[in-house]
Amino acid sequence: MSPAPEIWKTVRNERVKVSAVERATIDALNLSAIGVREPEGCDELVRIRKSLIMERREALRSAIPNFDEKSCAQKQRVMPELGKFKGTAEPRITSRPDARSVIATTPPIAVPIFFREPPYAGEFWQVEVDSFGNAPNNTVFIDLEQDFPGDYRIWGHIGYNSDALFNGMAGIAVISILSPERMPHTDKTTFGVMPSIYMHGNISGWTGLYDPIWHADDKWSKCWLHLKATLALSIGHQLAEKSYDYNVFSLDDVAPVGQASMETNFEWGLLLSFEADMRDLRRRGISIIYREELRLDFQIEGESDIWFRGRPGAASESVPSYDNALRFKCAPNRLQGY
Repeated sequence: MSPAPEIWKTVRNERVKVSAVERATIDALNLSAIGVREPEGCDELVRIRKSLIMERREALRSAIPNFDEKSCAQKQRVMPELGKFKGTAEPRITSRPDARSVIATTPPIAVPIFFREPPYAGEFWQVEVDSFGNAPNNTVFIDLEQDFPGDYRIWGHIGYNSDALFNGMAGIAVISILSPERMPHTDKTTFGVMPSIYMHGNISGWTGLYDPIWHADDKWSKCWLHLKATLALSIGHQLAEKSYDYNVFSLDDVAPVGQASMETNFEWGLLLSFEADMRDLRRRGISIIYREELRLDFQIEGESDIWFRGRPGAASESVPSYDNALRFKCAPNRLQGY
């Protein structure tokens, strides 16, 4: 059974103080990201599938003399040639989320003349960044840039060789807060936030030699990309949320080997809009929390590999590292009234 996901590291901005109420809401949002995602009955389906594979293997051994020896010899003969392509893919897949929303320019927020806007009105200040997930030891690395906002990096190579299905995850969560003292003075009740979210890099997969007769044990390498932007009040009430999901690749018993790659180079455009009374929130001391999550879910089984890196290419030529990493940036930008 795969280990449960957990928070790996947290880096906090010591210049921004967080109340106990805000901390409780942030922790609750983070815990929701690492909850169990396996469908009910998943373990039972895996058991049945493997049982059927074993029955087929036994039938083949009975029907074909020296079946295991012939299978092993075949693998030794073809893998040196196939191994040259490890880490590559053709054709390459490029992920392109929705284009950035186009919104008409709006005039500045109108305020009574006797009110002066507070310093940094409408600005979200980043308070922390978290890395989380579960993966085989020393395979996936996440750098949380110390500057706020940062340029975050994910890199690593998972080389797997086990009949047990592994459900893994690696992710980053960035949290910012608009405190009551920075809320604009306005009678408007409709507001919007247009985050800037950028991602650049490459995700690749590979599965080992498969043949429905000679090499019929499961070889899986699957990966899903998930982005989620959430606005919530510090008391826990959710204001707005949008997500983007993409099936990066799904290599499932591909003959003779599986190859896939997704090159990411995009800006995710979205508008988070909501209704609120800024005067009431300011009076009650309630802040607005923005949370952006990047999560990479994956499944690996049998002889399989996954790479998170900056540039594509053969495994021997493009080795994941800090300087060859998938990069992620995000910022909520300023609150706007409409």
